[in-house]
Amino acid sequence: MLKKSLVLGVLAAMTLAPAAFAGDQVQGNSTVTTIEAGVVGNGNRTNIKNGTNVHQSQSKYEARRVRRHRSKCPGGSQTQGNVTDTAINAGVVGNRNNTRINNVTNVSQAQSAACY
Repeated sequence: MLKKSLVLGVLAAMTLAPAAFAGDQVQGNSTVTTIEAGVVGNGNRTNIKNGTNVHQSQSKYEARRVRRHRSKCPGGSQTQGNVTDTAINAGVVGNRNNTRINNVTNVSQAQSAACY
């Protein structure tokens, strides 16, 4: 499993050095969620809902008219990174306590490239 700092460092390096990565597309997303619920006593209820939706899309298209057998599309890569860090901590002390935590994380990433 990659560390968040490593992924973000690579994405930052690619973003800061566009001359070295000409024609590249870079996207990065970082989500940090901390949920804490503490209940002390009788008859208490805690209900927490958290949702994170991330959509990333990249597209590349290039059509050139060049001589036959010499068609070459320029180099370049597409890079996407997503880091989701969710910490859930629920502490209950007492009787008849009801604690519900619902956490949903949806990540959608798409890449496409075309060269003619």
